[in-house]
Amino acid sequence: MKLRLLLIVVSLAGLSLFIESCSSTQELVIQGAAETFHRGMALLDKKDYIDAKNTFDIVVKQYPASAYADSAQFYLAQSYYNLGEYITAAFEFGNLYHNYPSSKLTPEARFKIAQCYAAQSPRVQLDQDNTTKAINAFQSFIDYYPESSLVTKAGDEITKLRNKLAQKDYEIAQLYVAMGYYRAATVYYDVVLEKYHDSDVADKAALGKVKVLIKRHKEKEAREALQKFYAAYPKSSETSEANKLAEKLDVHPGGGSAVN
Repeated sequence: MKLRLLLIVVSLAGLSLFIESCSSTQELVIQGAAETFHRGMALLDKKDYIDAKNTFDIVVKQYPASAYADSAQFYLAQSYYNLGEYITAAFEFGNLYHNYPSSKLTPEARFKIAQCYAAQSPRVQLDQDNTTKAINAFQSFIDYYPESSLVTKAGDEITKLRNKLAQKDYEIAQLYVAMGYYRAATVYYDVVLEKYHDSDVADKAALGKVKVLIKRHKEKEAREALQKFYAAYPKSSETSEANKLAEKLDVHPGGGSAVN
């Protein structure tokens, strides 16, 4: 009986030591995660992005279950973004919403992915694949988080990127005009008018289409195109130029053919 009691006492003492040990270890983990994370934030504030990303990476890999892990993942990605390593940054922002879907930082991470694509969007004359990806990513963000405070900014980014795509097609049309390929120019003017009718160059494309139709001796179609220009862009800076064409085509500036 005494032996049994002794064994019970020893077992309870061992269990108590084990619990204390676990508690102590947990406290060290929390302390280590906190100290490392805050050190990373200090480096980020100093714009020491290389050391910052390395420090945040320690938190992500050594303390993945800590309360700081999702924030460390976010700022790891942000450090790459600040370094101009946009492909890696997009990957790391993606890791945040894949690995920590319930994190409060997930919406912003998705927004940042779109920004990574936008940052890689080249000048108008080059391939615009990343521009299209950025537009899709910003739209996806808006669809997922319609109540986010970043929705307005995402919409502004989409407008800016769409203007770039419209500008590219408009410049292609202008190039074809310069080369005398008027049919091909018409095709690209139509692309602008159909896909980017609300862009900054849509009115120029509409008037450009009128001009090439005249060059192709398609006066009836040119009149219709000019009437559409007046209807769609009443405040266009191209109106004075349109009025000159209206005289040639016998079209009232307000739309419709002139009555003799």
